[in-house]
Amino acid sequence: MCKALSQGASPFFLLSKESSQEDIMARIPLIVQGVTDITASHEASLLILTDEEEKRQLTVVCGPTTRHEISVRRGKYVGSPEQRKNVIEALQYCMPEALSAMIKYLTDIQLCVVIVNIFDGQYRAILEDERTGTAFPIRVSDGALLSYADPHIPLYIEESLWRRQSVEYGGENAKGVAMPLNTLSTNMLRQAMQKCIDQEEYEMAQRLKEELDRREG
Repeated sequence: MCKALSQGASPFFLLSKESSQEDIMARIPLIVQGVTDITASHEASLLILTDEEEKRQLTVVCGPTTRHEISVRRGKYVGSPEQRKNVIEALQYCMPEALSAMIKYLTDIQLCVVIVNIFDGQYRAILEDERTGTAFPIRVSDGALLSYADPHIPLYIEESLWRRQSVEYGGENAKGVAMPLNTLSTNMLRQAMQKCIDQEEYEMAQRLKEELDRREG
């Protein structure tokens, strides 16, 4: 798997070619479906990722900046041809698109983003060169945005993690979004537990408390 090394102040990771090939065989390609709000104040949103068959989904908590950037890029696929053309032309000057174009022009790096695990309510991902296995940590929301901006940078998740964390995808018109408890931040868990207590939903409150105890124990 990954071996942490040190390069100045920035840690990076190396995967042996043999391990890298095994890992690639056990990865699920993901599609960015969009972002939906989970609070009325729009302070937190859910990034919706699905498999290529759009049968199951993964939800990742993200902030308003990611929501905005994903929403802007959806303009490449909706609206009239003229509107889509204008969006594409405007986006070429934005950081993800410009950086990706520069990397492809100057190097032969083959980038991909891989969601590798989850810890204390946050998914962890790496930005990897598929040729060498060299990888750097990256926020999942930033990695998803980079992949959404450049379709030549695929987004994957480790298969074992996908099997544990994914839920059935209800489509764009689904009324709600299912989320495993271990994808919620500690603060969100406390807020949800208090809300369940206030609404006398004690069974759910107990489940939330058990997850909190697991993290804090």
